Amino acid sequence: MRLDNDASKSSQSPSRNFPNGSSQASGPKSPAGKGSNGEAYRSTESNGSYTNGGPVANGGSVPSTFFGHDREEVTRILIQSLTDLGYHSAAGALCKESGFQLEGPTVASFRSAVLNGDWDQAEVLLFGSTTYDTEGGVGLDASYGKPWGKARSRPSSHHSGGLTLAEIANRDEMLFWMKQQKYLELLERRDLNKALAVLRQELTPLHHDVGRLHALSSLIMCQSADDLRHQAQWDGAQGESRMHLLSDLSRSISPRIMIPEHRLSVLLNEVKDGWIANCLYHNTAASPSLYLDHNCERDDFPTKAVLDLKHHKDEVWFVQYSNDGTKLASTSKDMTIIIYETTTYKVLHHLQDHRDSGVVHVAWSPDDTKIITCCSQPENSARIWDVKTGACIQRISDFTYPCTTAAWAPSGRQVIIGSQDDKIGCGIWDVDGHEVHNFCEDGGKLRANDLAVSPDGQRLVIVTDSSILVFDFTSYEKIAEFQVDDVKLTSVSISQDSRHMLVSMNEDQIKLMEIDTGDVIQRFEAHTQKQFIIRSAFGGADENFVVSGSEDSRIYIWRSNGLLIEALDAHPGCVNSIAWHPKDPGTFASAGDDKKVKIWKPLSALPIPSAGGSSNGYGR
Repeated sequence: MRLDNDASKSSQSPSRNFPNGSSQASGPKSPAGKGSNGEAYRSTESNGSYTNGGPVANGGSVPSTFFGHDREEVTRILIQSLTDLGYHSAAGALCKESGFQLEGPTVASFRSAVLNGDWDQAEVLLFGSTTYDTEGGVGLDASYGKPWGKARSRPSSHHSGGLTLAEIANRDEMLFWMKQQKYLELLERRDLNKALAVLRQELTPLHHDVGRLHALSSLIMCQSADDLRHQAQWDGAQGESRMHLLSDLSRSISPRIMIPEHRLSVLLNEVKDGWIANCLYHNTAASPSLYLDHNCERDDFPTKAVLDLKHHKDEVWFVQYSNDGTKLASTSKDMTIIIYETTTYKVLHHLQDHRDSGVVHVAWSPDDTKIITCCSQPENSARIWDVKTGACIQRISDFTYPCTTAAWAPSGRQVIIGSQDDKIGCGIWDVDGHEVHNFCEDGGKLRANDLAVSPDGQRLVIVTDSSILVFDFTSYEKIAEFQVDDVKLTSVSISQDSRHMLVSMNEDQIKLMEIDTGDVIQRFEAHTQKQFIIRSAFGGADENFVVSGSEDSRIYIWRSNGLLIEALDAHPGCVNSIAWHPKDPGTFASAGDDKKVKIWKPLSALPIPSAGGSSNGYGR
């Protein structure tokens, strides 16, 4: 399909989150055996109050290594894991038999202080204490001829205690996290005077994270504890906030002193992540079994066209599954839309109200009860349809140039329509056809080639020929605009985590980008896209894949890391659009210039029950 367009911040962002530090899942990867002072780790707490046992078993000594791993590390991680699993007696038995303990008394006291909100005690246990000794007395002056007298007091400091920190630890940051929690809890208790004192006398002097400090200061205006928790996106002292704080602090403490939380689980996740990263055809959301090394077979990946749907009379330009996967809609140059059910791919509706205009796009409402379609010249309109009856229930015809794309607001009560009409290149309408907002009303002009709303409802992304515009969808304010030179942008999709966008562009490029920054994370290359609208999409289980049509008659599939794994012969002419089934990662649909919609499944898949299509040997 050719795009015919030659027919002549202050952002209201989501509420600021106040995590107590990093959100990384695993512990810090600091050099093995090093503490924050560069000295080798020892098996003692830094205040000398605790020493781990030695490697003993059944009264006799055992090797210090276990299949090449440090025996103490393995044993202590097992003790922690048994405790996590709820096997406390077994954990105690392992401590007794091995002579190793999970953690010493100072760590245990620190843990208790944090979880009980005893912030002064927690600070002393974590960082130690400093005492000053003025040591007065009679001093002997070095000069002759001067009388004995009282010496001037010279205070000396002595630092004691504290836990050994990891090499990457930032003491001020850790202190900020604890005092932030202290401040929020005082606000929650409505002890505003003490909270203000903590803000001014304890948080501000740290000169750490000034932006967050300003945000924290604004919380003093909250009218209630509920308002505070909502504004701070914080669950309060009785929630999980203290546990999250302890988890964040533990990552900055030497792992020899305080093992990072759930360490065995983290290690197992890293093993599984490695398996998945090296598994070309990994296409399941299920966690791999630990009993055997993981590998997915190509025969279980959708590489075979098992059904040809031949109901259109001209090029098929777009396909999209419903959100629940029970239906599939296709649009065509033949001016029609076809809705299929997806058990047998029987035709449910053949919609033909678009007159003399090819249909370029379709989007499903969040509840799948309606669709919106967009058409080209001469109609230049968008239509909303009732999926159950097949009736057109609204026509929006405010445009003088082709409508190119549309999406639904998460509420299902509004639609966003993009067009080549630069006076209303993107706007919002309610389902009754009334205009709600025009993104060009401030005098700016844009012609939308494609658009997408993030699943969380926070962002609207619009692509024009040479720019990507990002709007806060709740306030309609523009957050960012990214210029892309020497290319023509054709399509955009947003990931399920609402953080990334997949942008297709001529010539022969697809880029995975951060929505708010425009940073390019990954590039996908090999397909052909020079003249026409070719759409790319996320696909597979957990969006492990990127898929795109191509002008060379093929479907290209990449791992999300950019590795090309398949180039499938598909449709003579252009492959215009691909839609991956939202509930069945082993199925996707493609649309081509050969007037067909094709359904793809694994070689090992069961046949599709016979319907009106050609089954390629599967259903007949």
